[in-house]
Amino acid sequence: MDVENNSVEPTKVEPSSDQPPTVLVNPVTGEVIPNFNTYQQKKNLAQGMMDLALVSANANQLRYVIESFTRHPYYYFSLIFISVSLVIQIAVGVGLIMNSRYDVNDKREICKANKINDMVTIGIFLITLVNVLISAFGVAPQVN
Repeated sequence: MDVENNSVEPTKVEPSSDQPPTVLVNPVTGEVIPNFNTYQQKKNLAQGMMDLALVSANANQLRYVIESFTRHPYYYFSLIFISVSLVIQIAVGVGLIMNSRYDVNDKREICKANKINDMVTIGIFLITLVNVLISAFGVAPQVN
């Protein structure tokens, strides 16, 4: 029997009351095929938590810059960069939510998920770049 030429579809193992959820098993090797949706959801959750931490840090920086209007030498630069960073972070958060809705095991949906994932990656790069500029112009109190 030539295994390489036969197209063998993975079989689903249905859960019983004491089994974990449905898993895919390769009938040739008997190995469990990992569910990539679980990986994608965990990755999106981790990215979302990091985005949330950065949003709170930027909100704190924005509060400080607004409070120090007269004393802050780069008030407008900081205000613009922090605002841009917050807007991009909101867009990345929406992208993460949209990306987690796709089933990456479905060949029709994986292309859409990849495009959104690419846009999220670009957004994260832009957030990093803007936050470097925020650090360059500094929001620390000025020493007199």
